[in-house]
Amino acid sequence: MNQLAATTINPIISTLPINLSEAFFDEDFCGLEDRSLLDVPVIRYTFWVLYIIVFVGCLFGNLFTILVLCTHPSMRTPTNFFLANLAGADLLVALFCILQNMIHIVGHENGNWFFGAAFCKAYLYVLHMVPCTSVGILMCVSIEKYIAVLHPLVALKTLTKRLRTMLAIGVWTISLIANFPFLKTAQLYTFDSKSFACGRDHEYSLELLVVVSFVLWYVIPVLTLAFIYTRIGLVLWKSGEGISNRASTESQTSGNGGPGSSWYMSNGRVIVYQQNSLLQVPDNDQRRATEKRREVRESRRKVIRLLFAIVLSFAVFTLPHHFRLLHSTFSKSHTCLWHWSHLFQPLSYLSLFFSSTINPILYAFLSKRFRAAAQDFLHCRRCPIWCFMSTVASRTQSTDGRYYDGRYFALQRQVGIARGVGRC
Repeated sequence: MNQLAATTINPIISTLPINLSEAFFDEDFCGLEDRSLLDVPVIRYTFWVLYIIVFVGCLFGNLFTILVLCTHPSMRTPTNFFLANLAGADLLVALFCILQNMIHIVGHENGNWFFGAAFCKAYLYVLHMVPCTSVGILMCVSIEKYIAVLHPLVALKTLTKRLRTMLAIGVWTISLIANFPFLKTAQLYTFDSKSFACGRDHEYSLELLVVVSFVLWYVIPVLTLAFIYTRIGLVLWKSGEGISNRASTESQTSGNGGPGSSWYMSNGRVIVYQQNSLLQVPDNDQRRATEKRREVRESRRKVIRLLFAIVLSFAVFTLPHHFRLLHSTFSKSHTCLWHWSHLFQPLSYLSLFFSSTINPILYAFLSKRFRAAAQDFLHCRRCPIWCFMSTVASRTQSTDGRYYDGRYFALQRQVGIARGVGRC
């Protein structure tokens, strides 16, 4: 391993792209090649485009998610409370990591760090802290859904607003404390008056920290999330099959109305009736009940697909970052700057940043309720926040639009419910 002293002035050093999350510089110069593969214009410009796309999606996607979740009344649910925290953590990635990482790796031939020592510490700290915060919030959402689906009565008693707030504060606190070593070891290297690099102090052994971080913040959460969502998926799927079987039973047992026929009620009881009995249910009601059960079954299957996407996206897009950290920490081999494997560093960062960019799509835009709230938000995009405040119109059954206190409401058929769509 080649270790370069910060006080050494060498023309080769200025052309060396620094490995941002390592405290040492272990690239093999492979015959003193003075150029990196990242200095090839086509490759560099391609990475510029990818970084900018990820940055724009991460910044505006998570900012839009936060605005919708916090301003629209229908979005103020327990699950969306955690998702707003998740979007806030991902927003930090856009503000502190993506463009800085791009400039440091592919934005300049020398790979220099132009943002100073303080921003160097903030960059490395946020880079490692946000994935921990994200997985902590995902664990909270998963546990909440697990209890709500498998133990609904327990959820009513235990999943209070106070508990959710304490869980969110706990996740942020643990993430801040657990990643403090990355803040402490972050260091700005100065090679000459124009060459700087942001890395970690190689005097501190980080092998144990990298392994513990990988196990605690990736292996255990992924296995736990897989178990939780598998259990939820099995329960929802079996419930859907039960509804299908029950609908089939109703069709077979209640269609004739002859002697000995029966009706399978929703509470599980069977009512036996004779021919021409008053208990016979009309065919129209039966068809509506069957259609309702079919809709419930289909919606539950959509939930299963969404839950699978949540686990898969986190596992896939954060794995390259952990793998690169483990490889760069324990590998004794050298990588040529002009070799294709040298591109794995920026690609692993892009994958990590994309996991923050795709979250608004997976956790928000796949929700019909969020899409409706987003449409309301865009409709009132020039209005103040109070434009989204709604009022419950009590004891009203009208379905046409009316004005209440200067705001327009589309009244639903249910008694006492109104959804404010704003009057801007």
